[in-house]
Amino acid sequence: MTLGFMLWALLGFILGGAIGPIQTVFPLFVVLYGIFNALGEMGPGVATFLCAAESFPTPLRGHYMGFAAAVGKAGAAIGTQVFTPIQDSFDSVEKGQQGVFLIGSAFAVVGGLIAWFLIPDKERDLESEDARFRLYLEEKGYDTSFYGEPLK
Repeated sequence: MTLGFMLWALLGFILGGAIGPIQTVFPLFVVLYGIFNALGEMGPGVATFLCAAESFPTPLRGHYMGFAAAVGKAGAAIGTQVFTPIQDSFDSVEKGQQGVFLIGSAFAVVGGLIAWFLIPDKERDLESEDARFRLYLEEKGYDTSFYGEPLK
């Protein structure tokens, strides 16, 4: 996830910093922009939900997946609403496009740092997280005799 964010930011800074010369060679811009979008899906696009799915015990996983989805939708809605005003706040269209790439790339760096420092390194075995959660519930006095059983 961090690699995807950082490569995304790097290419975004390149696109934002040299947007004028890059736009004069249209095929170059299309290829670079395509790679830019692919990098967004390489790490952050996929790993956001993977982190929510693997970071929590099974009984809570659905709730946190929903929370991750809601935060993603809120971010998309906010980004859609502020994109045009940010772009229009610059003196020219080219400066506005450049500014949006640079600001977005700065957010990607922040996302990469958050992913690196705040997402815990989890075991591959998801059942161990379930066992720790069950033990926690038992220590707190909850009845876990039906833990993991399907509802009838």
